[in-house]
Amino acid sequence: MDSKKVRHLTAKTAQQSSEDTNSQKEVLMSVLDRYELLRQDAVNIALAEEAKGVKEVGAQNRGPEIDIYKKRAHSPLTKNHGWCGFFIYYCYSEAAKKFGFPLPFSAGPLWSGPKLRRWAKKNPDFVVNTSPCLPGDIYVMNYGHIGMVVSQSDGTFVNTIDGNQSSMGKGKSVKKQYRNILEMDVLIRVTEAGMFGACYE
Repeated sequence: MDSKKVRHLTAKTAQQSSEDTNSQKEVLMSVLDRYELLRQDAVNIALAEEAKGVKEVGAQNRGPEIDIYKKRAHSPLTKNHGWCGFFIYYCYSEAAKKFGFPLPFSAGPLWSGPKLRRWAKKNPDFVVNTSPCLPGDIYVMNYGHIGMVVSQSDGTFVNTIDGNQSSMGKGKSVKKQYRNILEMDVLIRVTEAGMFGACYE
């Protein structure tokens, strides 16, 4: 084959390979960005619920919005289940529906802190071991409460949004909180990298 043709084909192959690599990077970055956006959207949904003044009405662990959280998590309305994890699942499932992306967990692990701890042990790729905390990180407090990070604050403190929070005798509600990560048992971050091989229950 003519040497000029060989050089032309080699250059064309290299260009195509470069274009394919760039295309793959763009797709990967798009997916990664989507999960970052999904986490932020979950936070935005949670803050919007807080702004609505969501709180228990009538029976303990009940209320118009709280019943929606419980239904989303497949919790019987007649059961007196704490709803902190149901609230987080609701926010994430709403964001996932908007973006059309799967979540790495079903509602089951968010029924309680111990259940979510067990899920985290089965799915170490989602566990956060370094700072800073990012918006949308899900945490389990040492005593089992489940909440979500809004932003990193000073030192080891973070701003959070939480369901099932005391409201001075007026029924529990969705509230912003200020928490120390040293009092958290586990931190979870939903990422594309961890999605492969995720154990949903």
